[in-house]
Amino acid sequence: MHQRHAALSALCLLLVLTAATEAMGAAKHFRATAEHFNEYATKAADLYFKTESAPEKNILSHLTAMCAIYAEKANGLARMADVAEHMTAKRDAVYVAERLREMRASVLASLPQDTKLLAELVENQENQGLRQLGALVVTELRVFERNTQNL
Repeated sequence: MHQRHAALSALCLLLVLTAATEAMGAAKHFRATAEHFNEYATKAADLYFKTESAPEKNILSHLTAMCAIYAEKANGLARMADVAEHMTAKRDAVYVAERLREMRASVLASLPQDTKLLAELVENQENQGLRQLGALVVTELRVFERNTQNL
């Protein structure tokens, strides 16, 4: 029984180390993503105040909100990935790795649908600024999704 316990402990440690290794560098990527989303939210808000078109205002409002929401999600993942990268105690590392997996699952639960919805909203817009900004945000959402999946 002692060998089984040792083997199980070694497996858990290996899983934690694997998760920590995968998280290494992830914090940097998520911070950059959060900065991009914040920049795009600001640009969307600026465009919102420059247009008189109600449909454009609705899309820009949605775009601003999505960018703000995903900036916060990226910041959260950056903070947790940073903690995971610096965790040394096995018990704490296991705890952090589990919280990171939960956050990852939560983000990935809505991200594909949000990306698809936004892509559909902006793809046929006549306002070139709105369309270009929307394309940037859709691209950033796809990068964020890929980075989150790789976490």
